[in-house]
Amino acid sequence: MALHLPINGVCNIKCVFCSAEGRSGSFELAYLLDQIDRDKTGHVQISGGDPMVKDPAELLQILLHCRKKGKIVEFQTNGTILTRYNPKRLALIVKLVDFFNVNFSAHTPELDEEVTGVAGFQRRIDGIHLLLKMGAKVRLNYIVHENNFRHAEDFVHFAREKLGAFSWIQFSYCKGMGRAKGSRQVMPKFQDAAPYLNAAFKACAELGVEFDVDHIPVCFVVDYKEHHADYRKMRDAKKGVHLAEKRQVDDCRACVMHDLCPGPRRDYQEIYGELTEVRPIREFEGVHA
Repeated sequence: MALHLPINGVCNIKCVFCSAEGRSGSFELAYLLDQIDRDKTGHVQISGGDPMVKDPAELLQILLHCRKKGKIVEFQTNGTILTRYNPKRLALIVKLVDFFNVNFSAHTPELDEEVTGVAGFQRRIDGIHLLLKMGAKVRLNYIVHENNFRHAEDFVHFAREKLGAFSWIQFSYCKGMGRAKGSRQVMPKFQDAAPYLNAAFKACAELGVEFDVDHIPVCFVVDYKEHHADYRKMRDAKKGVHLAEKRQVDDCRACVMHDLCPGPRRDYQEIYGELTEVRPIREFEGVHA
């Protein structure tokens, strides 16, 4: 579990799936420091907008406060301005962050511009290489949505070849929030995306690439359930927002994963309703929870 802490509402790109679009709340320094003080999870996700466009002095105060409180610091960024950032300030940020979560949801410049609305593909690659050169731990966050789900396996091969010694890939199914709220043009059906995701996971296994998956019911990726964030949380009886954000539907009753999956996100159900396309897990021969 983690404290998700948006520290600003500004970003320099316009991702079609952006869940932060329209986000409101307090971004004042005193409020943010107080949220860190109140956190009981021990893990703080620094996000935005993009936190790299936060006032540098305030950003460093926030990170220093997290460090003083003994927090694990996850820094979420699109990575496009890392190479343009003041080098000394970036070095300080790297020292205060446990790992960077870099949104990278395309394997070609053309698709990247389609996804983000800007021509920042090479800047993102250069930013990741810079972080790795500085000794940072980097997770690639591949947001699965309508534009890119067919290229999930392509991204694995691209990342393995071009992005260096990153730590792992997080395949995160897009949330029905922000720009994706209520949109079938942004959020694909699970049944459409699942074959491509499973192919990507197979490629990860073959190439020795570590990975996780989140926000898609376990039954769609059952062969890789040990990599599923919610499966692991529920197996270990952990409480958290995954239990509030998601809800089991009628089809879940026939699934042997019933007790180990919270079901689809509620915002997915707002778009597609009940999961009439779900195949009960009993159809997968030899699968056990």
